[in-house]
Amino acid sequence: MAIELEHKTLRTTIFLDMTISAAQEERVLWLNALDKIRKFALQHTKSVQNQRTKWHDLYIRDKSFKSGDWALLYDSRYKDNLGKLQTKWLGPYDIVDTFSNGVVKLSTIDLVKFKLLVNGHRLHLYHKPLSKYDFLRQFSTAQHAGILVATDDGLAITTSS
Repeated sequence: MAIELEHKTLRTTIFLDMTISAAQEERVLWLNALDKIRKFALQHTKSVQNQRTKWHDLYIRDKSFKSGDWALLYDSRYKDNLGKLQTKWLGPYDIVDTFSNGVVKLSTIDLVKFKLLVNGHRLHLYHKPLSKYDFLRQFSTAQHAGILVATDDGLAITTSS
């Protein structure tokens, strides 16, 4: 919005049928109006920032990693190429250490060990796969009506009465 702040020449004030003092008074009124517009813009900016902060706090969750967890690393090469069967995640990697600025130190889970520093926003927590016996141990300790038991033929459910 353009605001004319002053009448630049005497010819303009005469054309508008104004005196010099009336032109000065109008200039003061325009400057006061400009201050009001600036205050309104600042208030609007603060309200928009508060709304964005509320949204961010509500929908964006902090990722917390600890040493010993496994994580998948986002491969940014495929960011624009949305292939149907292409995976965008690399890994899993073992988390060695985390730093306060969000950087995470990774290493591979196989015998070839190398260390890699990445931003924590590029990681996704990966749950380690369970072996058959670990699954049975966890499932049998749970309080369920039926307990899964390993037999020679496979798995069977026994009910406790």
